[in-house]
Amino acid sequence: MGLPLSTYNKAYIYTVVFIMLICLVGIYYSVRISIADTQAYKAKYLLSKWETSAKLPEKEEVEVALDEVTSALYWEPKSTEYMDLKAHVLTYKGLVHWKENQFSDITGEAIQLYQESTKLRPKWPYAWARLALVKAYRGEVDALFSTAMARASKYGPWEPNVQKTIIEAGLYSWSYLDASTKKHLLETIQRSLRYQSKKVQGIIKRYELLVSVCGYLTINKKTRQLCGW
Repeated sequence: MGLPLSTYNKAYIYTVVFIMLICLVGIYYSVRISIADTQAYKAKYLLSKWETSAKLPEKEEVEVALDEVTSALYWEPKSTEYMDLKAHVLTYKGLVHWKENQFSDITGEAIQLYQESTKLRPKWPYAWARLALVKAYRGEVDALFSTAMARASKYGPWEPNVQKTIIEAGLYSWSYLDASTKKHLLETIQRSLRYQSKKVQGIIKRYELLVSVCGYLTINKKTRQLCGW
C-alpha cells in the first residue's frame, strides 16, 4: 500500500499540472496565430498586387483571396487586421462584379466588418477611410459615411494612402456632401498637395472636378500649380 502524499508533494504536483496547462493553452493559441498568419499572407500578397495594377483582378483570384482571409479570420476571429483585410477584399469583389449591379449586395459584409473593426480599434484611419469609400460606392452618403470621413481625416491626416482614399470617397460623392464633410475633404486635399500633388491632381481630373475643388482651396504655391492660377 502506497504512502499518502504529503501536503508539499500535492502542492508540487498541482503546480506542475497548472504550468503544463498554461503551456498547452499557449501552444494552442500559437498554432492558431501561425495558421491565421499563413492564410492572411496569401491574401495580403494578392491585395498588394491588385493595388499596384492598372486593372481589376480576375474573379477567380478574388475568390482565392477571399477564401484565404476567411480562413485566417476563422482562426483569429477578433483580429481587426483580418477584419479590415477581408472587408478590403470584398470591396474588390464588389468592383469586379460592378457591371452586374452586385456591388451593394457583395459589400454589405464589408460594412459590418469595418464597423466591428473600428469599434475595437477606433483610431485606425485606414479602416475609417476604406469604410467611407465603400459607403460612397454604395451611394450611401449618410451619417456613417460622414463619421468615417471625419475620423479618417482626424486620425490619419498625413498618411498618403488615407489621404487618397478620403479624396476618392469625397469626390465620388461630391454632389451630396454636407458642409462639414466637404470641409474635411478639402482640408485633406490641401494637405495632400504637399507631398503627392500629381496623384491627387490625377484623381481630381478623373472626376472632372478641378474647377469646383479649386474654388474652395486656399491659395499657395501648390494650389496655384494645381489650379493654374
